[in-house]
Amino acid sequence: MKNVDIVFVHPPYPNSEGIKQDGHLPSIGLLNLAAIAEKEGLKVSIIDCVALQYTSERTVQEVIALDPRYVGLTAMTHNITTAAYIAKNLKKRNKDIVTLLGGVHISSIPEETLEKFPDCFDLSILGEGEIIFRDTIRALNNKGDIDKISGLAFLKEGQISAKSRYGFVQTGCGGQIEDLDSLPFPAWHLLPDMSTHYATTFISGRGKVSNHLLTSRGCPGRCVFCDTTVFGGKIRGYGTDYVIEMVDILYHKYGVRDIQFNDDTFTSLRARMHEICEKLIKKNYDDLTWSCDARVNGMSEESLALMKAAGCWQVAFGVETGSQEIMDFLKKFVTFEQINNAFHWARKVGISTKGFFILGHPTETMETLKSTVNLMLSLPIDVVGVTHFTAYPGSPIHPSIAKYGAFDPDWNNTNTYDVGNFIPNGFTAEQLKELRRKALLKFYLRPKYIFSQLTSVKSLSEIFKLFIGVTKL
Repeated sequence: MKNVDIVFVHPPYPNSEGIKQDGHLPSIGLLNLAAIAEKEGLKVSIIDCVALQYTSERTVQEVIALDPRYVGLTAMTHNITTAAYIAKNLKKRNKDIVTLLGGVHISSIPEETLEKFPDCFDLSILGEGEIIFRDTIRALNNKGDIDKISGLAFLKEGQISAKSRYGFVQTGCGGQIEDLDSLPFPAWHLLPDMSTHYATTFISGRGKVSNHLLTSRGCPGRCVFCDTTVFGGKIRGYGTDYVIEMVDILYHKYGVRDIQFNDDTFTSLRARMHEICEKLIKKNYDDLTWSCDARVNGMSEESLALMKAAGCWQVAFGVETGSQEIMDFLKKFVTFEQINNAFHWARKVGISTKGFFILGHPTETMETLKSTVNLMLSLPIDVVGVTHFTAYPGSPIHPSIAKYGAFDPDWNNTNTYDVGNFIPNGFTAEQLKELRRKALLKFYLRPKYIFSQLTSVKSLSEIFKLFIGVTKL
């Protein structure tokens, strides 16, 4: 007798299997699919390898012990290889298991991925997965025709390609879900204990039990380094009552006291965001705080003041560069006046700010990089995240990235916090690493900055967070 019908797996990251990862939060995509599976009457389990510090081999053993009919895996580019290892070894030990793959990587480059891993994934779900997954499970359970389900990709024997004994099949793109409120709430009850297995990064946390939510899908931005394959460019929001009920569940059932709204941009649907804030104020949660990402060109002092009143303690803005030339190349379509206003308005109303910057852009020079560091130092920012430019499959820049420097196509090296798969002309990897280190030191070790942070801390945990942050430079 089977223990479960389906196991959902969040694979480990290459080169860090079995190691505790700072700032790891659960995959909302897997939680949504798990909720759909339960609604379809399946007995479901989730194995979050990163949270549980499982290696790929340990994961295979745990899944086999559960004896499922189906295994669903999600993967981004940097952990697609561990997902493939798990799937391949599961099928070696039990050929009847049906492996399903979803996530941004397979949605961006399905044919290349399946041809690279031909004996791993039976079916791949492209784009937003909930409805496609539901229809696929129904077809598999009833021996239906999966070829009629839009949004699947798979390899089929008998249709030989030049690269494989299989032929690639894609049954359309699947499309986006308009009525997000029709979906069940994420299956948080299937996760390991939130308070011990999940945490925000040191620059995003408040020393509380934290988790995150997605309250909308889609991003209107056209940045060349972003892949919007899954959610698309049209913003669709969950209803405000649906959002508040998710907050209620996390707060009352799981003891969460800090929430990251990890939408691509939480504030772009301004009227909806204002309504969420007003409802949070009415709920009057005791000791609940939250943070979000926002675009500077959709921000106002009025919005920030309302967010503060509703419990927002931090807002993150993607600045990326201090160079107008680079900004134009990135197609950010924001102005430095908007950047300056957003940070100063947040400081004025009492919201902490986080600024994201990227070093090593295509066409980057020492002068443009210097402009970025100067901007970073000039803005009233509380914490910064500085990463290296990375060319992701599915992003607009990916097909032409080799024109601008040295490109490493190894999917394991899509790592933004180290020099990953791209080094712009005129730079070396060692030089970029050192420039990032110096930029962070310049920002965090300014006497005026240290004094302002120490005078604003409200607890020993915040002082400890500052100390941890400096040790990571």
